[in-house]
Amino acid sequence: METKQKNELLEAGLDRAAAVLDDVTEPIMEKYYASHPGAKISFREHGLGNNVKLEAEMVESVVYCLMNWYDRPEEIRIMFGSTVPHHKHALNVSSEWFAGLIDAAISVISDTVPETNSEELVVWAEIRSGFQTLVEEAQDDLPEQ
Repeated sequence: METKQKNELLEAGLDRAAAVLDDVTEPIMEKYYASHPGAKISFREHGLGNNVKLEAEMVESVVYCLMNWYDRPEEIRIMFGSTVPHHKHALNVSSEWFAGLIDAAISVISDTVPETNSEELVVWAEIRSGFQTLVEEAQDDLPEQ
């Protein structure tokens, strides 16, 4: 499948999720916290009394990365190369939590894809795999403390 077609399927998924769910932030965060309950405390601490705003900002960043996965892969790779270590060292946010938020976003969005749209499901699976690899690579680049 060509990149253009993958991008069209990605955009269709994002558009559908927005139409079905309106704001994807709440369902993404619910799914995320169900898998990573300790992260909720971290969001409260780092949100300085406004964890809802922080949650929205983090989901917005994840969706931005998803939207640009095929068009700007190097930009996304560079972002992760600095963001994963920053979250680990400055904020004590593990790469598992980081990866978990991305996975929750992909799950929520891909759950809106009809089972008959097999090509779109393949694209979301490919994106999930790519992000998992990206987080692992960024984790591997972390210096030991």
